[in-house]
Amino acid sequence: MAAAAVLSEKKISTLILEGRNRIGGRIHTINDPAFPIPVDLGAEYVHGDPDVTWKIIREANLIAHDVPFDNYELRGNRLVHLQGFSEEIGKIMTGIPRADLSFAEFLQKHKSRPDLANARRLAIHFVQGFDAADPQLASTQSIAEEWEGIGDIEEETQHRILKGHGSIIEHLHKSLDRKHIQIRLNTVVSEIIWSRAKVTCKSGKKKFQAKKLIVTLPLGLLQLPPDTLGAIRFIPDIPRKRIAANRLGSGPVVKAVFKFREPFWENPSIARALHVKGLKKAAFLHAPDLPFPTWWTALPLRLPILTAWAGGPKARALAGLPRAMLIDTALDSLSKLLHQPRARLRSLLEKSHVYDWLSDPFSRGAYSYITVGSKRARNVLAKPIDKTLFFAGEATDISGQASTVAGALASGQRAAHEVLASL
Repeated sequence: MAAAAVLSEKKISTLILEGRNRIGGRIHTINDPAFPIPVDLGAEYVHGDPDVTWKIIREANLIAHDVPFDNYELRGNRLVHLQGFSEEIGKIMTGIPRADLSFAEFLQKHKSRPDLANARRLAIHFVQGFDAADPQLASTQSIAEEWEGIGDIEEETQHRILKGHGSIIEHLHKSLDRKHIQIRLNTVVSEIIWSRAKVTCKSGKKKFQAKKLIVTLPLGLLQLPPDTLGAIRFIPDIPRKRIAANRLGSGPVVKAVFKFREPFWENPSIARALHVKGLKKAAFLHAPDLPFPTWWTALPLRLPILTAWAGGPKARALAGLPRAMLIDTALDSLSKLLHQPRARLRSLLEKSHVYDWLSDPFSRGAYSYITVGSKRARNVLAKPIDKTLFFAGEATDISGQASTVAGALASGQRAAHEVLASL
């Protein structure tokens, strides 16, 4: 959509082929009357102040509010208020080796220090949750660089868009010149036949032809072997792109959003049972050992909504489970987190939504991360081929915003400008 907006301004005839029955991809906002606000089952946060995102927010007159950063962690039978979340993890984010190691290997050097046990646990939890990454694969150097940027989330304010992230897509959609831009939904492309200045996309019995193609496939689809069910075949193949794609990690995520009858976690009796002063200001709740290890409230909005998040290996363990089982597992996690009977949570629950991004056939994961030795992979993915094939998507972003909506938007604009330069 970001690429189409640029091409639309230049009156370039453009056709968007979308496999889903909706636009937006991994931005997936639903408007459920049972919820007082739109529900983001995909991207939810604006990380920091990326120009590309805030420009759209301002143009569309959207309301984006700061998200407080009050964190609690379950330790034994009590919730502990985390003072200095970043400072705690920062204790081990020093002495990064020149030779890249997996994050799990890097943490081994601190294993003999019991005073860093909490920092190690929080660091693993952060990498699995924030990055949706496997510590056994994730690049330590990349995580260290991230920690100096958007990863240091106490220094870099997080924001939510009141109307949901889908409002960004809606604004881009409305900006398109309908005389030059067409969108075809439910159009699943299975084969791309290309040569210089000539592209044919096959979808079932239909064929679509153009002089140039911007490929915005999520990393999880680019990683599929060409003969795999659900994969897209390129003829001739694009082996360098596939190699680069497989050097990156595609992080799985399972996300569940719950609407309760009341914000029961703010009840003083629950705070007393958990040995804390109160949870009215709690923004994030962490329980690294549970299947859904991260929860957040709707603060600063006062709403009876909790969101459950599992990323990385935690999400992979849940992937493919039936919806009902995912909901039950999340409620079990919440029951243990807040020391509340599961039956009580069920009685208070009014509506829930859950989404398993690894099992989504059009994404096969949530967002990308750097694995050991793959630092240049994004650059390889981003490079056009023969002034005919161009590549966009958060995994191809080289502006420093990869893995985020801002990276997706920036990459789309970059690819569109590359197309214009090639005309």
